[in-house]
Amino acid sequence: MISAGMLPEWFRQHSCHCKGVLTCMQKWKERMRGGPLRTAVCAVWMAAAFMGLEVFMRHYICHDLIYPLAFSVVWAVLLTAVVLLFPRRGGKIVFGVLYFVLMAYAIAQAGYYQIFGKMMWLTDIRYASEGAEFANSVFDFLSKGFYISIVLMIAIGVVGVKLVPPTRRRWYHRVTCAAIIVAACAGLYVLPGQVFRADEDLWGAKDEYRRALSLEGTYDIMYDARKVYRICGLYQYTMRDVYKHFIVPHTPAYAAELEQNRETIDAYFDARGDVQTNEMTGLFEGKNVIVVLMESMDDWLIDEDLTPNICRMMGEGINFTDMYTPGYGGVRTFNTEFCVNTGIYLPTDGNLAFSYCTNDFSQSLPSLFRARGYSAESFHYNQPIFYNRGVMHPAMGFEEYVSYADYVSDSTDAALFSDTFPLDNEAVCEKFFGGDSESGQFCSFLITRSAHMPYTYDDELSQYALEQYPEFKGKTGHEEVDCLQAKAKLVDDMFGALRDKLEETGHLDDTVIVAFTDHYVYGMTDKEKLYEESGVDDTLLVEKTPCFIWADGMQPVTVDKTLNTADILPTVCNLFGMQGEYDYLGRDAFDDSYDGYAIFPDGDWISGGVLYRDGAVVKEFYDGAAEQVDLDAMNQTAQDFIDISNLLLKCDYYAKNNSK
Repeated sequence: MISAGMLPEWFRQHSCHCKGVLTCMQKWKERMRGGPLRTAVCAVWMAAAFMGLEVFMRHYICHDLIYPLAFSVVWAVLLTAVVLLFPRRGGKIVFGVLYFVLMAYAIAQAGYYQIFGKMMWLTDIRYASEGAEFANSVFDFLSKGFYISIVLMIAIGVVGVKLVPPTRRRWYHRVTCAAIIVAACAGLYVLPGQVFRADEDLWGAKDEYRRALSLEGTYDIMYDARKVYRICGLYQYTMRDVYKHFIVPHTPAYAAELEQNRETIDAYFDARGDVQTNEMTGLFEGKNVIVVLMESMDDWLIDEDLTPNICRMMGEGINFTDMYTPGYGGVRTFNTEFCVNTGIYLPTDGNLAFSYCTNDFSQSLPSLFRARGYSAESFHYNQPIFYNRGVMHPAMGFEEYVSYADYVSDSTDAALFSDTFPLDNEAVCEKFFGGDSESGQFCSFLITRSAHMPYTYDDELSQYALEQYPEFKGKTGHEEVDCLQAKAKLVDDMFGALRDKLEETGHLDDTVIVAFTDHYVYGMTDKEKLYEESGVDDTLLVEKTPCFIWADGMQPVTVDKTLNTADILPTVCNLFGMQGEYDYLGRDAFDDSYDGYAIFPDGDWISGGVLYRDGAVVKEFYDGAAEQVDLDAMNQTAQDFIDISNLLLKCDYYAKNNSK
C-alpha cells in the first residue's frame, strides 16, 4: 500500500510509465479531436441520427414495407458524406441545419398524420398559419412518447454537432467523401427500379388503374403523399416532392403536357355523353339561394331533440342520406368550400390551390348566379387572410368576402361567436339578402363557426355555447360530447333564426337553403368515442356527413344514393335550371345514369353497397353487393376521378371552355 508521503518517490520511480500513459491519452485526445477515429465516430453517429428520423416517422406513420429503410440508409450515408466534405466549422453548421430542419419536418409530418391520418406535401405548409389559431388543441392528440422522442432527437442532434471534427479535412478525407457521394447518388438512381421490380408481376401494366396502384405508378403519379412515403421513406419522398412541385412546372415540357391533359379531360367528359334533364330540373329556377357550410356538424349530432330545426328542414326538403365529404388536399374545411363552389377538389398531387387564384372559374356557383343578375357574397367571422379567403373567394366568383370582424369595434365582441351575426347586424343583413344587386336576388354563402374544434370546457367557443345551454355541461359524462352537443344546438338555432328572418323579410317563398357539412368531427381526441357515436367501424364510413336542400312548401324528397361533395354543384345547377352549361367532375344526384359513389384521395371508394379499400372489398352493405359491382371498372373510375380533378385546375380547363 502506498502512503501519501511515498507518492513523490513513487512517481519518480514510475515517471516513464506515467509519461507513457499521458502520451497515450494525448494521442487519443488528438485522434478524437480531428483524426480518423473522431471522424469515424462522427460519421457513424450522424448516419444513425439521420436514420433515427426515418425510424421515428415509420413508428408513427407506417412500417409495413422495408423499402423506405433501404432508401433512407443510402440517404443517411449521402448526407453524412456531404457534411464531412465541408472543412472545419462548416461541417458543424451544415449538419446542424440539415438535421434540425429535417427533424422539424419529420415531427410535423408525424404529428399531422396522428391528427388527420394523412401526410402533407411541402406546399401544404402554406396552410400552417390557418391552423395556428387551434394549435393548443393539437397537443391533445399526441402521446407522451411522441414528446419523449422529440427530446431524444434533439439530444442526438446536439451531440452530432459536437462530434463534427473542427479541424481541416485532409485530402484523402475529401476524396473518400466525394466517392461516397457519387456512389450514393448512383444507388439512389438504381434503387427505385429494383424496388418496382419487386411487385411488377403483381400489377404489371394491364391498364392505367393497375399501373397507378403499383409501387412504380404511385411513385410516378404521386397522387397520395402517404403512399409515396410508404415506398421510399422520408428523404426520397421529400426529394420527389421538391422535384415534382417546384422544378417540373418550370420545364419546357410542362406546357406541352398541359395541352395533352386538356385533351384527356375532353375525352373524359365526352365519354359521359350529354347531360339529360329529369323531373327535378328547374324546380327552383328564379329563386334566391343561401348556401350554408355547417362547420364540423357530423351526422350523429342530428336528432329531433338536439337539432329540431335541421331535422324539420331535412324532413320537408331534399335529404341526402348517404353524402360523403372526402378530405382532398391539405386542409378539410377549405377543401369542401372550394369543391362545392367550383366543382373541383383541392389538388391531391401537392400543388397549392392558392396557386390557381388566377384561373377562370366561370363555372363556379357564384359566377353562374352573378351571370343571372344575382349578388353573390360570402360571410364568415374570420379575417380575410384565413385560408386566403379574401383572395380566393373573389377568385371563385364572389363579389366580396364579408368578414364579421369588419363590423365590430372590438375583436372580442361576443357577437362574433354567434352564427346569426349576418342576420342581427343591419349592414351585413342588407348584403346577405341581396342589397348589393340591382335585381334584389341573391346567392349568399354562409360558413358557420359554432361547432368548430376544440371540444373542451375551457375552449372559448365551448364556454359561449355552455353559457347559452348550461344543461349540456356534464349531460353525457363525456366532456367532448357535451361541448359538441351544445355547439350543435347553436348551429341549429341559426337555421331557426334564418327561417324566421326569411319570413320577416318576405323571402320565405322565394329562397332555397342548401346546407352541407365540411367534414366529420375529426377534432375529437377520443377516437373510440367518435366511432361509437358515429355507429361505424371503418375510417371511410366516418366521412359520411349531413346534407339537405330546403324550400318552404316543397314536396319532400329522400335521396339514398351514395354521393360525394363534388356532386353538390351539378345537383344545384340542375335544380336551378342551369344544367348543361359546363361539364363538372361531380354528377347531378337526380341523373338516372349516375349510380353514385364517394371516391377518396387515395383511390378507395364506396359505391353500390360496397366499401373498397387498399385493393380489396372490406365491407358489403348487403349480401351479394360485391357480385353486382364491376370492381375493375369502378377502380378505373376512381383513378380517373382523382386525375381529372387535379387536371381541371392544373390546365385551367374552364378558361379553354369559355374560349370556344
